[in-house]
Amino acid sequence: MKNKPFESNDIEEIVNKAKRKSVLRNIIISTISLVFVGLLFIFVNGQIINNAHSKAADSNRLLYKISQPNIQIGGEKVDYGILSGSYTYNKYKLIEDKVIPWGQDIRTFNALGHNAKYSALSVYDEVRVGESKEEYRHYNTTNGQRTMHFYHPWFEYTAIHNDMDLIQNAPDDAVMEIAISFDQSYSVSEIQEFIKLNKKITWYWVNDYKQSAKEQLKGLHESGTTASYVYGFNVTTLKGEGDIVAQNEKDFLAILEELKKTGNYDFIIDNLLESTKENMKEGIILGAVVTGTKEELLKLKEEKHIRAISLGAVAREY
Repeated sequence: MKNKPFESNDIEEIVNKAKRKSVLRNIIISTISLVFVGLLFIFVNGQIINNAHSKAADSNRLLYKISQPNIQIGGEKVDYGILSGSYTYNKYKLIEDKVIPWGQDIRTFNALGHNAKYSALSVYDEVRVGESKEEYRHYNTTNGQRTMHFYHPWFEYTAIHNDMDLIQNAPDDAVMEIAISFDQSYSVSEIQEFIKLNKKITWYWVNDYKQSAKEQLKGLHESGTTASYVYGFNVTTLKGEGDIVAQNEKDFLAILEELKKTGNYDFIIDNLLESTKENMKEGIILGAVVTGTKEELLKLKEEKHIRAISLGAVAREY
């Protein structure tokens, strides 16, 4: 049997077939590689952002231990991006045994677990109402509740709230929170001695100004500082196996040191660390938040160390 002569078009067909196989093989390899790299990136990005979110959220929980009195946070929702992310959480107030919704906050964070600076400064839940400086009030936009005001003993103000009349006219079944501003700075132990309602205090307001600010901030101030922009600490905290223990100035300082280690909110913490250490000898407490019924809170009329009383949230039985 004679073999068929090998023609040039046969060679061309073989070469084209080989090329097609090579191209197909390269496409399959490239596709598999891209899928593998993509899945690997998604996995690695997820691990990085998951760890970063944990650090950022822990830092934020520490921040709430020294800010926004009576507010708790929970109900968190997380959104992951590429080497960054954001989380949204609900805020609510505990007034005695009553819960009051207080809006939402959003924090954005990077791959290092650092919350964005601007997100910590943003306060979306306040509106100022009033036609004159004497009438200015701040309200929470979520529920229409009043926001408390604090008055620094170093400053003079155009108007200072004294809300005893509002408290007097409150319903008998209501429980309320009020901000009391003292005539000077005190220690926790001193306040526990002279405030008759010491067991009703929930939060202490601390002096976040250094002594050098006395001269710089002289002059008439328009109004007090709202509760969204002051710093302090809870009267009690949970420790160990759910034990409730009292806190003092040293515990506040310990929270600041712990927050400093996270690398978050240095622009807030550095100043608080300096002012706290500087003011510790003469006392760092400038005010407090007290909760109770109308009958209980009216007893504060007789307290001579109180400069101002500002009514905050009010909750009723039904």
